[in-house]
Amino acid sequence: MSLRIAAVLVLALALAPIARAQHPFLPGPRPLHVRIAAADLVAVGMVGPIRDDRVEIRGATVLRGDAAASFEIKRSPAKPLPFATGVPAVLLLRGARSPYVLVDEPREIVLLRDAADARRWTEALQALEAASAEPKRLLQIYLAWLDADDETLRDAAGAALSDSGAAFLPLGRDDALLRARAALDPTRAAPTRRVSAMLAVTQADGAAALVEGIPGEAADPQVIATALRAAIPVAREQRAAALLRALADEERDVRRAALDAAPALWTDAVAAKVAEIAASDPDPRARADAQNAKARGGQ
Repeated sequence: MSLRIAAVLVLALALAPIARAQHPFLPGPRPLHVRIAAADLVAVGMVGPIRDDRVEIRGATVLRGDAAASFEIKRSPAKPLPFATGVPAVLLLRGARSPYVLVDEPREIVLLRDAADARRWTEALQALEAASAEPKRLLQIYLAWLDADDETLRDAAGAALSDSGAAFLPLGRDDALLRARAALDPTRAAPTRRVSAMLAVTQADGAAALVEGIPGEAADPQVIATALRAAIPVAREQRAAALLRALADEERDVRRAALDAAPALWTDAVAAKVAEIAASDPDPRARADAQNAKARGGQ
């Protein structure tokens, strides 16, 4: 099996805990660089008057294409858009002239808070455009966004970095180790920690560092689930030891995440700990999860 195929399989496993919580007919947004590649016009501008069939854009900074600072976008009343007059937005458009057609689906449109946010996104899009043909540069840009304070940039990075077909996967060793540390860092935003965990497990040393570090301080249940379910390059014995640590964690949701993974790492020690939780855990949901894990683990 090639390293790329293995990385894709690992990432698919890592995404499984997230996918179960999402509606099956609502996949996440497409990677931003993929949507940009489909655009004739890339701009950041202010939403003006909104009519039944048109949205007016004013004061736009055009980053790709030939357009004036003011133009129009086609709008269908049957397909509601999240635009509001006076709100800046990232605009990825198709067409030779105004009125243009949006590349983005309504759920993919990036709305911005203010002029400072618009400037930050203008610079970010320029950097992304310049790196579009270089996967390694693209990766570093997205990783920087993932670590940024800006929530909209983090969301865009998360969508791109969770793409199992991305040309920049699998990560190299150094990046994977950095992602393992980020996933275990309680000062990071939860989305940063969770995407970092998914990235760490695509490389052997990153996966090992993540498994060795869990549950860690202020453990995130989704990071725990990713480490236990998807750290395929890590020896089963190491994952089982990490599972036992997570099963003993004070946080209920960490114990529950570990119980979900327990049947796949079943040993005598795991069975004993699961039985203990089933009998005496203070949380009834954890007790129920433990009973279910016992039934599955004995098979």
